[in-house]
Order: sequence, then structure tokens, then C-alpha cells
Amino acid sequence: MKRTTLSLAVVVALLAVVVGLATMTRPAESKAAPPPAPSRVPVQQADVTCPLIRELPGSSTVVSALTPPAQGGSTGGAAAIAELADRAKVRGTVEAPGKLTTFGVENVDVPPLVGTASGAFAPGFSVHAITRVPSGSGRGLAGLVCEAPTTDRWFVGTSTAENRDAYLYLSNSKDTPALVDIDVFGPNGPIDAEAGRGVTLAPGASQAILLRTLNPAAVFPGVAVHVVARTGRVGAAIRDQEGTLGSDWLPSAAAPARNLVIPGLPGLAEGAGNVQLVLVSPSGESTDVQISIAGKVNTFKPVEKESTEIRGNKVTVLDLGPVTRGDAGAIRLVSGRADIIAGARVVQGTGTDTEAAFLSATPELTGRAVIAENRTGGSVASTISLTAPKGAAKVKLTSIGDKGEPVSADVDVPAGTTVQVPAPVPAGATRFAVIAEPLPGSQPVHAVRTVTETLGKVTGLTVQPFVPTVETAVVPNARADQSLLVPQK
Repeated sequence: MKRTTLSLAVVVALLAVVVGLATMTRPAESKAAPPPAPSRVPVQQADVTCPLIRELPGSSTVVSALTPPAQGGSTGGAAAIAELADRAKVRGTVEAPGKLTTFGVENVDVPPLVGTASGAFAPGFSVHAITRVPSGSGRGLAGLVCEAPTTDRWFVGTSTAENRDAYLYLSNSKDTPALVDIDVFGPNGPIDAEAGRGVTLAPGASQAILLRTLNPAAVFPGVAVHVVARTGRVGAAIRDQEGTLGSDWLPSAAAPARNLVIPGLPGLAEGAGNVQLVLVSPSGESTDVQISIAGKVNTFKPVEKESTEIRGNKVTVLDLGPVTRGDAGAIRLVSGRADIIAGARVVQGTGTDTEAAFLSATPELTGRAVIAENRTGGSVASTISLTAPKGAAKVKLTSIGDKGEPVSADVDVPAGTTVQVPAPVPAGATRFAVIAEPLPGSQPVHAVRTVTETLGKVTGLTVQPFVPTVETAVVPNARADQSLLVPQK
């Protein structure tokens, strides 16, 4: 009996000591150090896909790639552009960050491509292309942005009409299969397109789909296309051609928002062109949208086109005419009750001597943005359009050419206006990349690059947006915290 009592006393005494020590050593809650803030580090991997580029008689295509000059943090690595179906077939290699790489073909299709970059070559890695068709079907310039694979992408402003050959190009650069749904929206709402549901892409596979074949009975001059990858990630692009009246690639639309800017409107003269604005409310909620134009001098409202109503999930097409009054401009949109997605189709010229280009709402510049393929010489010109919708902005443009030293220029953009300037060209360069970057203190600014070329009686035209490059990734910080092992009150 005495032994049992002694054992219980020892156990109780030991437990009291342990609890007492835990209580004394437990960190005070009020003095606990806050978790460290997440840090940003340079991205270490980047990849983009380029769709099949079909060449027409007499046409030529140039593909250009650039990693902007390094800003520190990464070393080593490489970047190359290879054929998607056979990555052993390398088409171009980036020699170093800040070094432009180009390659071209004539009268030969460019197969689907994949661009990959690692280490110091990954931050800001960008690939663009321009196809030149001097005459005949598809005549004009068609500019392409090769984008990173994604699970969700919108295109606004293409067509399922008989006179428009609009192809959706899908590609899978990943090592796993992708399952894709293609949703098409017209003026009456979603279009029944069962053939676009459950499209399967094996690793390294690509597919071209003529949009009007998804539902031959649904013929509309303006539609929106939503590409959703249910599994995997895919590259998606649309090229739209209207016979001999021009063709181009559609830029992917900016994320849905209530305030949007569509920069890049050329200076259209009365009777020499038209702007077709295309809007959709993807949430299904109807909304009123206010429309204004940021021009050379100020922001103004187009006569009798100051506003429009968008029905939920239904595409609204609005002809604005030569709304820019002869100067470059941008469309500003303010939605009252719902987020919207917007694009525009610009037709320049008269009669059969016309060229078409597509624009989309673009994000504001929040850092460096790159367009790798620009041209100069003869009747070719590359210009930059900058729009500051709210306050005065200032942007630095830096060009890196295939020859010559890089050159830079600072551009001031008054509040509520659009400024168009020639792209700075390095001495001796025929092709060059342009880097746009807002300077400290600048208010929000949106930017595009336009390439024009005289092709007989037609001025070839293509417009691509400056979209901030992905150069860093957020890494959450962690710290040792043993308080979880200590009894709490």
C-alpha cells in the first residue's frame, strides 16, 4: 500500500514539473513575431506557344524572340524556339538576355511552335511574329503574340459569317493530355456548339477549327469565343480572314472589368474606314456601358454612340464609324452594373482596297512590356500609341535591334489623351524589339504597337498590345514556430 501511494505521488510531481515548465516557456501571444512578408524572386521557367501559321502564295513570316536585359537575381539558363511536335527541331536560340533573335520563312507553313526559357532567360521571355501577304487572298499584315498556355482565354470580335474564315488554333505543349471546351456567344446568347465540347489534345498535339463549323446554322458577323481547359493547359489563338479585304490574329481579351481601355485606333478619315466595337457581359448580368474616345487633344464622346446596353451573355456589336477624327485614339468603356469583355475590329481603306486589324482591351502597364517583332525601312513603319485615361503618364521606350546599339526615348502622355510616336530605331537595324515601361510617378497608361506597310493601293496594318511581362513570382516566407508543440490556455 505504501509502495502504490509513493508511485502515484512521484507521477503527480513529475506532471506538475512538466506543466510548470511548459507554462513558463510558452511564448507570450502578444510578443509573438509576425510572419515575414512574402518575397518576390525572378521566375526560373517560362514557356509560350505559337499556333500554326499558314502561308499563302507570296507570303513571308518572321518570328522574333527577346528576353529583356536582366535586372539581377538569376544566372545561367537558356531560351529556344522549337517545333511543338518535334522539339529536337530548334528554329531559333536566344544568345543572351537583351539579345534579339529572329528567323523567317517564305511560302512555307510555320508549324506550331513552343518557346521555352530557363534561369536568367525566363524573366520577361517574349515571342512575336508578323506575316506579310503582298496580294491576293489574305492580303495585308497579320501580327501574332505567342502566349503562355492557360486554362481560360477569351477572344472578342471574330465572326462565324460565310465571308469570314475564322480559325481557332489549339495546341498542347505540356506532358499531359488536355480536355478543352469551346464556348461561342452571339447576339442571342450562347451558341449551341456541341462539336466544341470535350476536344482532346494529346501532349505535343495541335488542332485547327473553323469556327462556323461548330454550328453551321449560327451565322453572325460578331461573336465572342471562350476557350476553357477542363484538364491541362493549352495555347489558343484565332486568325480571321475576309477574302482579299484583310486578315489578322485576334489579341486575347483582357480580364473582365468595369473600366476598360482599347488602345490602338488608327487615325481614320471620314469615308475611309470603320471601327466595330464588340462587347459581352460574361457574368450573365445586363449592364449599361458608357463609351468615350481618348484622342489627341482630349477625351470626347462619339456622337449618338455615347452609351449602349449589353444583355447578359449576349454579344453587342456597335459600329462607331471613323470615330477617331483622323488622329490615333483609344476607346474608354465604363460599365455600370457588371464586368465586361471588349474588342474591336478596325477596317481601313475604301472599296476593295481595305485592310482589317483587331484590337482588344489591354491591361495598364505595371512594369516592363515587350513586343519582339517590329520592322522599319522603305514603306514600313512601327509606331507606339500610348493612352493615359486618368492622369498624366510618362513611359520609357527602349528598342533593341538586330544591329546597332539599343536606343531609348521618354514619352509624356497628357491626362485623358492618346499620344502616337514613332518607335525608336537602333542605327542600322531592320528588325527590332521594343520594351515599354512606365516611369516613376506615372499614372495608369495603356500601350500598343502598330506596324504599317504600303502594299500597292492598300496600307497593311497590324496592332499588338503591350502586356506586362512575367518577371517575378511571389514566394511565401516560412519561419520555425515551435509554439504549436506547447500547451495553450
